Amino acid sequence: MPEIQAPSTPNTTEPPEQHAPEHFSEWNEQMVRKYDPDVFHHHPKGIVRWVEARRASAVIRSIDARPEHSILDVGCGTGNILSQLPGNQRCGIDLSRFMVTRAQEKLGPGVKVLLGDAEKMPFPNASFDRVIASSLFSHVQHPERVAAELKRVVKPGGRIVVSVSDEDQIEKGLRMAHWLFFDKLFLRPSGPAGEVRVFNHEYHFHKFSRKRMRDVLGEGVVERSLKRVPFLFPVHWVAIYEQKV
Repeated sequence: MPEIQAPSTPNTTEPPEQHAPEHFSEWNEQMVRKYDPDVFHHHPKGIVRWVEARRASAVIRSIDARPEHSILDVGCGTGNILSQLPGNQRCGIDLSRFMVTRAQEKLGPGVKVLLGDAEKMPFPNASFDRVIASSLFSHVQHPERVAAELKRVVKPGGRIVVSVSDEDQIEKGLRMAHWLFFDKLFLRPSGPAGEVRVFNHEYHFHKFSRKRMRDVLGEGVVERSLKRVPFLFPVHWVAIYEQKV
């Protein structure tokens, strides 16, 4: 597959949608192969694994899934979240062929995993009791369109669980670790080529924060809770939104 470069994004607070690569799905395919999202679950640095475990745990608790619930994980990756949820009405969708194949292998025939675009999902309105967007919004072209789809497919009174990385906080933490000489011990890339990193700007297509998350979700849903992960120095936000009845 020829390499597809995403054009550089100017230093601006404006959303970078207009700078999208021409063939976004192929660019995304290259990014997930280059920066395997699963790496954070088995990262060589213990602090990275710990933070990711706290984030995933917060997402799973927020879903409050029951066996009778229909559940959709948008941008499901390899199915790590779905694998920890109950019931036989679980479904995942991802833009990456590589991720879909791995999720199907992990989850087996009891979970439906589809190749598809989060901006235009092949589900009827009000199809799911629970909809998950875990570490999704930074990696899509148009977060507002994805948010509209999440709200479209969730049932009235249903729940949308969103997790975003706060890039300003992450960068602040990395600077603090460098000043305190902790980066070499805890955070520096591992391996001879430094291939395992803590944070990859190239694959984060948008810069998110708590405010940006709230702005993107917009009207039509109510924010029921907001969790800081980890609590003392949050680098992730996990929110529960409820579809208005």
